[in-house]
Amino acid sequence: MGIMDTPHNLTALAESETVTDLVTVANNATGQVLMGLFLIGIFFIILMVMGKNGFEKAMLVASYCCFILSLFLRYAGMINFLFVILFLAIAAFTTLYMGLSRSRGGE
Repeated sequence: MGIMDTPHNLTALAESETVTDLVTVANNATGQVLMGLFLIGIFFIILMVMGKNGFEKAMLVASYCCFILSLFLRYAGMINFLFVILFLAIAAFTTLYMGLSRSRGGE
């Protein structure tokens, strides 16, 4: 039975005292996907803010920042390991692309 098949248990929400408790309950109810989606949102925010420095540099900064954040969140047990691998892959491919473009005479 999934979460949608069972009646909603609001006792966990009634005992919440802080916003952190509410986010933890919501994150656990979604199978630790909520914080992962927040992390993807942070990735795009960093990408847009750093976009004035060029897309490649913005992608590099955003991927490494989110990779480090994902390590902390994984250690806290708030995201799935899949998000750590996702941001590691993005960071690795961006680093490889930047290295290859510089070796060919790019920026």
